[in-house]
Parts: sequence; structure tokens; C-alpha cells
Amino acid sequence: MDEFNHELIRRLQQLPGVKSVGLTSILPASSGNSNTSFIAEGYVAPKGAGMNLATLVTVEGDYLQTMGVPLLSGRFFTPEDAADTQLVAIVNHKLAEHCWPGSDPVGKRLRLGLQETNPTPWVTVVGEVTDVKEASPDVPSKEQYYEPVAQFEKSIGSFASPTDLNGNGGSIVVRTAVEPEQMTNVLRATVRSIDPQLPLTQVQSLERTVSDSEAPRRFNTAVISAFAIAAVLLAALGIYSVIAFSAALRTQEMAIRMALGSQRAGILALVFASAAKVAIAGCAIGLLGAAAASRLLRPFLFGVSPFDPLVLTLAAVFVLLLAGLASLLPAQRAASIDLMGVLRAE
Repeated sequence: MDEFNHELIRRLQQLPGVKSVGLTSILPASSGNSNTSFIAEGYVAPKGAGMNLATLVTVEGDYLQTMGVPLLSGRFFTPEDAADTQLVAIVNHKLAEHCWPGSDPVGKRLRLGLQETNPTPWVTVVGEVTDVKEASPDVPSKEQYYEPVAQFEKSIGSFASPTDLNGNGGSIVVRTAVEPEQMTNVLRATVRSIDPQLPLTQVQSLERTVSDSEAPRRFNTAVISAFAIAAVLLAALGIYSVIAFSAALRTQEMAIRMALGSQRAGILALVFASAAKVAIAGCAIGLLGAAAASRLLRPFLFGVSPFDPLVLTLAAVFVLLLAGLASLLPAQRAASIDLMGVLRAE
């Protein structure tokens, strides 16, 4: 597989429009779940703390540069980081802050496994990069470290087996100067030129990969939005019905007020005041309900507080405006009554 991967990277790098190429065992936003125990040199775990767990990502080529992962310190992997050279790794910021807080992780060492297991070789940290989301954006980042796939077999020490196949699966990442969709057929053709029987699956842009990871959230949002729209319509209909019924019951009162000199504007204000009282009471009850339900809504939100004062204030203002619109027709009817006809009926 090493020869295939090397040849694939070489051919892809020669394609027009290709800026960089890399291979990875775990693609960001792919919901990959991999936990590997490790020991960090110089780190003393607090009493009662569990084992150190991180996501180990094996890479090849210019994977981190292709993905645009910023380098915080140290260096990226180079072709010189081969199987017969010093074992190296790149850690993410979260792992560095956990194991070596306040210090540069470059030059520190870590190794796979536990204290009780057979010792594995130490791996030297040569770089630190920012955290990369492995799943949806709302899922907290995990501790991660990267190793060249060529060194993985050596880094696991006695756990390695002669029958192990490393780099025999994963994802190809390509950064191009053209639209990603234009590279699909070229990428497939390049792979077939090396191995006609090797299939490629899920050839898509990174934006599509991230979008797929957020599909469940979009569905939840669509369902909640549909219920919210239905609630708004029911609220408008309810306010209209209450105000219309109230205005109908007070028809004689309106007629008497007009007979005593009340102007049309006064009748409109009277109806709108009744609607405002209903809306204000509803807003108060709704705000209390929102405060009580804020914890239940937290899992459905990302980057937004479930009890945002600005959002709740705008929602209350919207309900008041909705109440005004819903009471407009009943108010106009009340202000346009036939005064003589009502008084005769009385």
C-alpha cells in the first residue's frame, strides 16, 4: 500500500490545478470515533483522573496543509519523516494544553498505551496545530495527534504484527484551484490508472461533507420551525377571535360612547388596548415558559444561548405587533358600526 499511496500522491500532484494532496485515516466532520490511550512525558495526572485518550490520525503527504489546518508552533511533516527515522507526531492545541499547559509542546514526547502495558517507543512532538472538529460543530473538540502512516507500525512497538496493513483505507484530500466538482472524474481516472479494480466512494467537496454532518440538525431545525410557524398562526387566529368576540359583545357600549361624542380614533384605541392587554399577559406567560424550557432547548442550539435576552425581547415585540395586526380588522369593524341601527336594536 505504501507504493500505491506514494504513486497516487505523485500523480495527483502533477494534475493541472492541484495545489496539494494528502491522505488521512479520519476525515474531519465525518463523525469518526476513535480513542487511543497514550502517555505524555512529564504529565502527572490528578488523583482520580482517568486515562489519557486522544484521536490518533495517520496521514500521508501534505494532509494538514491541504486541509488548511493552521500551524501554531513547530513544523509540518516532511518526506524525511520515514519509517527508519525518528518517530514524530503533531498534536492539537487541546492535547498540548492538557498535557503541557503553558509551555511549547515541541520537543516533548508521548507514546501509545498505558503504564501497565508493554512499553511502546517514544514519539517526539514536532508541531502543534489548531483543533479540528471530528463531528458536528456543536460537538466539543477532542484531543488529537497526527502521525505519518509510514511510522505507525514502528510507533506501536510490540503490538505490531507482520500481517498488519497500514494505509490501506481512508480518505484522499485534494486542494485545487478549480471547482471541486471538476476534479471528480480526474480523480477517479487517476486511481484507475494505478489500480483499475480499486473503487472510490463518496467523492465530494469538503463543504458537502460538513453539510452532511449537519443534516440531523437541519432536520430538527426544520421541524421546530414548522411548529413555530404553526404556533404563530394559531396565536394570530386566537387573538383575532378573542378580540372580535369581545368587540361584538361591546357593540352597544361602542355605540353609546360614539353617541356621547367619542371619536373613531378613540374606539380604535379602545379595541387595540384590549388586544395589548391580552398580548402582554401572553408574553409574560411565554417568557416564564421559555425560561423553564431553556435547558431542554440547549442540545438543539449551537453558538446561541437558550435564554438570550435580546432574542426574547424581539420575540415579545413580535408578539405585540402580531396582536396589533390581528386586532386591526375587529377594531375597524367596531369603529364603523351603524350608530342609529345599534341604538334602535337596543
